[in-house]
Amino acid sequence: MHDWTLALEQTTQLEVTQGSIARVSDAVRNGARLRLYMTTDTYEETLYFQQTYAGSGPAFVGLMTHHHSYFHRGQIAAQPYCSFFSYDTSGTYTHIKWMLDNTVIDEGQAYPYGVYRWFVQDGWHLVYEHDASGNRLRGDLEELKSLAREGRTLEVGIRQLFGLAEDDTSGPEHIYYLTTMQPVIQAGEVLSNCDFVLVGPPRWPLGRPPGLHVAMMQPSTSGEIVCYFAKPGELPFRRIVPRRGMVWRVAENG
Repeated sequence: MHDWTLALEQTTQLEVTQGSIARVSDAVRNGARLRLYMTTDTYEETLYFQQTYAGSGPAFVGLMTHHHSYFHRGQIAAQPYCSFFSYDTSGTYTHIKWMLDNTVIDEGQAYPYGVYRWFVQDGWHLVYEHDASGNRLRGDLEELKSLAREGRTLEVGIRQLFGLAEDDTSGPEHIYYLTTMQPVIQAGEVLSNCDFVLVGPPRWPLGRPPGLHVAMMQPSTSGEIVCYFAKPGELPFRRIVPRRGMVWRVAENG
């Protein structure tokens, strides 16, 4: 896998001092992984994003779905809870806390970090692309199957993922890359379970709830996506099977 490279640096005032926003959005649109390093007066942190979003222009977003928090508003939490984040170049982030008692707290805000350094990891090769009906657009499905059999690292980019809960594709054009964890070859297709997925409403910018859903999903080269959706704090999950065009990529060295 390629090294992580600095593609964009911003000051507290969000001025660009290195790289460019377009460089990051182009890389994300082509499947690059994304990380963000930030500083405050008391600590430094680097965010690993499990999901990425790229619009048709310079817009890009990194989303965290694996954050298990141990402190709440400066105090030790009585129980751990899930946090969902999204970050972009605006200096405002989305932060939703889903507590074990099913309480949901919106902690999103604008926060003046000292520095923002956006890193990308290229090295993803397009293997197969299809439309929402599963019709081939580019690449080779048999090659994708062979790579899955070899244990290679795959990722899937889903077009028009936002609005999926309502099966609404009317929002701005975008592609949304997901990390996968269990490729399966079945009935002539490649499927893969994904990490927890955050799905927003069909609009830009992403904004805050209402409209944010948490999903467990299994996309397929048939164009189908088996999904279980729930708004944070509003169980149970509901099942839908929408269709979308997808891009399947493999790590060049992993």
